[in-house]
Amino acid sequence: MASSFFSFKSFRWVALLALLGASFTGATAKAAVVSIDLTGYTGDNAGASVGGFRQISPFVASPTRLMIFNQYSSSGLYTGLSVAGGSGTYGVASTGASGSSTPLKFGAGATIDGSVVYGQAFSATVFSNPIRGAVGDYGPSSYIGFRTDAGQYGYIEVTWTASTSTFRMISAAYESTAGVAIQTPSAPVPEPASAMIASLFLGGAAFKRWRAKRA
Repeated sequence: MASSFFSFKSFRWVALLALLGASFTGATAKAAVVSIDLTGYTGDNAGASVGGFRQISPFVASPTRLMIFNQYSSSGLYTGLSVAGGSGTYGVASTGASGSSTPLKFGAGATIDGSVVYGQAFSATVFSNPIRGAVGDYGPSSYIGFRTDAGQYGYIEVTWTASTSTFRMISAAYESTAGVAIQTPSAPVPEPASAMIASLFLGGAAFKRWRAKRA
């Protein structure tokens, strides 16, 4: 009877260890957000002089690459960003895939997934082109979404000033697992000191109103 009990107990331990092992294995295979190194590309128009373009390499994985345009064509100057690739559905999230389309602007905490169009033509994704002119300004916490030809979703935090035809890239990242949505960073939380000052101010205003009512 005792041997039967111990064998059952041993079986339970083996089962528990197997379950924990499976959990750790699953954890290592989890999707992860990978930052893109923008060293050397955070200046005005990412360092592309008027009439030229630059390519960030390596970007995600060949043949996907991020192209930076400040380039003249037969119809005029194109300024902005585009994601190029080999085959499949890739590009920057936009309102369409024609020259008159514009990039979609995402805010903080937005989800980037397969629910939008990814324009493969660079004319559809740059900030300014001679076909439709410039898009409106992109201020702080503005993001462009993209999809690689391998099916990974990512974002690029950018600013854009239409009056000077200048954009800047602040940060960029992509989801390591194809088909998994990515979220842009959430809006920054006020630092404790600022939050405390705001609380004291509101508390003082409430106390002042309370005293006024008593008087």
